[in-house]
Amino acid sequence: MIVAGVFGLLMAGAAFADQPTECDRLAGSPTDPNRVDEGVGLYGIDPIEAIAACEKTLATDPNNPRLLFNLGRAHEASGSVGSSSADEMALAGKSFKSAADQNYPAAQVALAAFYWRGSDGFQQDTSQAMLLLKKAMTSDAMEAKSQRRDLFADTTFATDPRESQIQFINEAADAGDADALYALGLPLSLAEDRQPDVVQLWHQAAALGSAQAAFDLARMYFRGKGGLSANPEEALRLIQKAAAGDDPQTWGSAAKAYERGSYGVPKDDNQAAHLFKQASDAGNRYALYDLGRFYEEGKGGLPQDSREAARLYKLAADQGNEDAVLALAHDMVEGRGGYEADKAKAIAFLKRAARWSTQAKDELTKMGG
Repeated sequence: MIVAGVFGLLMAGAAFADQPTECDRLAGSPTDPNRVDEGVGLYGIDPIEAIAACEKTLATDPNNPRLLFNLGRAHEASGSVGSSSADEMALAGKSFKSAADQNYPAAQVALAAFYWRGSDGFQQDTSQAMLLLKKAMTSDAMEAKSQRRDLFADTTFATDPRESQIQFINEAADAGDADALYALGLPLSLAEDRQPDVVQLWHQAAALGSAQAAFDLARMYFRGKGGLSANPEEALRLIQKAAAGDDPQTWGSAAKAYERGSYGVPKDDNQAAHLFKQASDAGNRYALYDLGRFYEEGKGGLPQDSREAARLYKLAADQGNEDAVLALAHDMVEGRGGYEADKAKAIAFLKRAARWSTQAKDELTKMGG
């Protein structure tokens, strides 16, 4: 059975491998393990152009799961970036399902959110959402784990979560699920009188492998919060534990601690650069920007390289990092990072980003665009 499963995955990988198309260039995901082009972050997609390209390509290859997934991303960009169109999101979900039904891992990860939330034409189905993520774990584990953590956290923070979602998270926590235990502590962390409960939940989560819990506990130990005595040594141990985990967001947070020398962590730009690189390779939009900063400044043992900085800023901006949008716009105006000085180009870039970025709108006003 194991051999057959591995063979099936290999065959699926072979089926997904193909030559890059305009659909891949305009709407492929940079974190899709079966991508055939560099990909583009959701915020960098031009929905009209991408939808047209994907529909044209699918006309000659209508059941290609990679292209169907890309089309879903193009509709998602149209429906969620700078607007709120239920029709576009429903089309995104439909395309994701067509690809997920063919066991396309990135589509399974995306579709899980539709079932978990019960949105855009999909009935709420917690079990189906978790089943899709379990299937995706085989070949897209990092994205599947990240999606699961985000869904749990969004639910516990929600003002009116569905009973089935909370029940699932509670049952998972009772069974020793680290992500569920961490998520249950998040809303409690906002209440001063519930801090001891948060500490208990996050200690359990950290012991079971939650990097997020380890990092947040480290901050509490350093500050002496939640009934804990201030303990910089324990804070350092926990941040080192968090940095050794499997969560790109926490790698970025630990990198910041090393860059600043905070929470009992010794200042170490080389370790910060290593962790920013690790997180950026996984597609984390904050780490992509911070790694760009390091290249721009020549920090952490990295060469000063304005072109590489601009490349990273572009990747981060395409994933919705507002600081990266401003940095890249300034590169365009001032002629850095391989760009010729061109204020009109910077204004055009900021206008596209202004669909979703308040900072881009403000910068556009300053530039007179």
